[in-house]
Amino acid sequence: MKSVIVRSAVALMLAGVCQTPLLAQEPLSQDAAPGEGKDLPADDEVIVTGQREAQRAARAVKREAFAISDVISSDDIGKLPDHNTAAALRRIPGVSVQEDQGEPRFPVLRGLSSTYNRTTVDGAIVSGVDESGRTVPLDIVPSVMAGRIEVIKTVTPENDANAIGGIINIETRSAFDARRDFFFNGIASYGVYEQHGDVRNDKPSMRLAFATGGRFGADEQWGVVIGGSFEQLDYDIPQIEVASPSVREYTAAGAPVNSGDPRGNGIQVPTQLRLFYYNNTKQRAGANAKIEYRGETFKWGVSGIFARTEDDEERIEFRTEPLTSGALGTVRDQTPTSGRFTGGRNIIQLNQPITKRRIIIGRTEAEWKPTDQVTIDGDAIYSQGRLRVPNESIEFRTRDTEAGNYAFTYDTSDFYPVFTPLNSTANRNPANFYLQQQRIAETRTLEKSGQFRLNAAWDDGEKIKLKTGGVYRTTRRDFANRQTDYTAGTDFNYTLDQVDVPGPDKLIRGEYLLTPRIGVREYQDFFEANRSRFREAVRANTGDYRVDEDVYAGYLQGSVKLGNLTLLAGLRYERTEVDTAGIRVQGNTATPIRESGSYDNWLPGVHLRWDLNPSMVVRAAYTNTIGRPDYGSITATSTLAFDGSQPRLSIGNPGLKPRRSRGFDLSFEAYPRDGLVSIAAFSKSIHDEIFTLTGVETLDVGRGPEQVIVTTPQNAETARIRGVEIAAQQALTFLPDPLSGFGVSGNVTLIDSKFTFLTAVGPRRTGLILQPDVTGNASVYYQKGKFEARVSYNYIGGFLETVNDTIPNADQYWKGRTTFDANISFRITPQLTLYAEGQNLSDAGRRELVGPNKAYLQESAEYGRTFFVGVTASF
Repeated sequence: MKSVIVRSAVALMLAGVCQTPLLAQEPLSQDAAPGEGKDLPADDEVIVTGQREAQRAARAVKREAFAISDVISSDDIGKLPDHNTAAALRRIPGVSVQEDQGEPRFPVLRGLSSTYNRTTVDGAIVSGVDESGRTVPLDIVPSVMAGRIEVIKTVTPENDANAIGGIINIETRSAFDARRDFFFNGIASYGVYEQHGDVRNDKPSMRLAFATGGRFGADEQWGVVIGGSFEQLDYDIPQIEVASPSVREYTAAGAPVNSGDPRGNGIQVPTQLRLFYYNNTKQRAGANAKIEYRGETFKWGVSGIFARTEDDEERIEFRTEPLTSGALGTVRDQTPTSGRFTGGRNIIQLNQPITKRRIIIGRTEAEWKPTDQVTIDGDAIYSQGRLRVPNESIEFRTRDTEAGNYAFTYDTSDFYPVFTPLNSTANRNPANFYLQQQRIAETRTLEKSGQFRLNAAWDDGEKIKLKTGGVYRTTRRDFANRQTDYTAGTDFNYTLDQVDVPGPDKLIRGEYLLTPRIGVREYQDFFEANRSRFREAVRANTGDYRVDEDVYAGYLQGSVKLGNLTLLAGLRYERTEVDTAGIRVQGNTATPIRESGSYDNWLPGVHLRWDLNPSMVVRAAYTNTIGRPDYGSITATSTLAFDGSQPRLSIGNPGLKPRRSRGFDLSFEAYPRDGLVSIAAFSKSIHDEIFTLTGVETLDVGRGPEQVIVTTPQNAETARIRGVEIAAQQALTFLPDPLSGFGVSGNVTLIDSKFTFLTAVGPRRTGLILQPDVTGNASVYYQKGKFEARVSYNYIGGFLETVNDTIPNADQYWKGRTTFDANISFRITPQLTLYAEGQNLSDAGRRELVGPNKAYLQESAEYGRTFFVGVTASF
């Protein structure tokens, strides 16, 4: 069955890039029951192609799996339904994906963020490449490396327990999955983003990849696969934003107060208006290699993966805000949707972060079968994750002593607020903007992990299986943040007119103009020519930390088959030892702090599978899992970040406890001819749920008093998730030609979550953070002969993103988002296929909401449409 997975074309129930022809080693007949189709003669090579065969293979994998799981499969070159693995995962029931800069990046499984789901490659751990968390952003793993992606939703005792939501396992390709002794596959495509070239770069968007390998030896017992990929994307994102807290109210005297304050008049007023233009130039590259030996009683393999991404951003900003104190800090002539401020402030900023991530994985594995009943296997793994983010930024502001020149009126009658200056000439005159601060900063993290596993299994060949094993894993995470600030020296008036350039001509949403802006080359040249006139301040390295974590685990599980019923039960034990080192700042004193601790978890699990008949399966599970806190959350440090918006101060909490989850799952699956219908229900109760509490304080973080977003991780009182997943797919082969080429698929997940936590003003209850109540997918495809086409729909409902400690009206929500994708392909020859695809054809952007009834703008980003054309080759 393994080779059907790898050799099939696309994902279970979902859309994607068009498929090339391929050879299936183990094709299933349309009515194949579990286990059928495995023993074809060697010369019964069957050519299969397209989405229908892919769905058959994916159905077979899901049907034969013991745990509740889903699979996305790829074709020969590893084309998944999307350009990165995170985007592909959003097609699976119960999986939503958190976006970053317009790209899916962090999967959320059944309401639990990616930091608490285990990500593995060929079962090997993947070190994190995040500033603080355990998160593995899946856009760093090139989709071409994958033969399939598995999402295991009910972990058994043999699985890693740090998987409350589940396990995402990326299986790379094997030479033993191919029919031919030697194979080569390649793909090349060229893309066009609807929004590009308006900010700076206009580099071509492209994708190149190959995979090649084969088997050798007297009995073809050796296999080798190597692959490589390169991808470049270049696009612009216009954005409108209001910082946190995004709205406020005013008293009868016109003085500002927090939204919801009983002194306020109930009229919500934006705290500011921020206009952004982002240019993102991304490059991804990867290489992988695998050598395997498969003898009759002994198997061995060694594999390695290298993957890197570089996200080069230029963020330009124009911000307008009212003063909040003094005679000019009051609102005048206010109505329910308008008003006037007699004093204001304008800010122009430039940020240039270059986010560089790198992952290295090395693994060797072995399996020995001394008898037909006994199997012993194990592996040794080394994984490294590295993050480096150099960032140069500069900011100019108007002077508050001249605030009357920047008076403005506001209008909130539309969702997008409009700020109209009363003196338009002064408002955008570069000579009126003075240097606030120039910064050179760099963030670095390095995580190194080693893991050793050993398992022993006994199978009587009929009814009873026993398995036991142990794991030792050691991890070290280091974080460092360096920052140097430059301000104008005495008698040095550095104004924007010395380095300004015009902003993009294109209006944001056809209304907002972003000009002037800071010229990158101009300000860098000016800085070098006048370096002696700047004051330099090197920030103390108070945010640095180190975490050492050792995990010892063992398990025992057994299963028994009683007719059509199979029962598996077992117990897993995990001990976690943690040592952290950081720096605690109190006033002007920085004190090194070291904390150590440990915790033990006993985690029982029970799983049941009932084969009602060859076409119907019932599964049930009782599971216990944990979620370890993020590394940066459990250190006694405070980390300050500037990302082109408000400063963010993150304060660690060494007293954090790990999450503890207890889950119940029940699923029913029916497999009609060329179809699938599944219904799954699940419930999880989580103790010591971890969330980030957000507040806003006025602090001086190096450029004068300003509002700073302060975040602190906390343990919540309780959290509960309940949900239902419904999925169906059907190839319409029963229709007369040419309609028999059609097929349909779809799924929907409904989730009800409750989350209770303590704030400074008492307990609050919300839904779970980052979890939409509804997600859904649907697609219609057509396949006849050499032609294929597909239209796909994806919906992610709204969800709570951040919780404000003291101002409930400042909680931030994402609005639901709907996207449509389409693709077509034509097979020129059995070896060559042309394809074209369009992504986000609905031109859906991101909307973040805030305030009473979630009716007010917090952030709005426009992504535009994307089109790719390409060719695939298979020899």
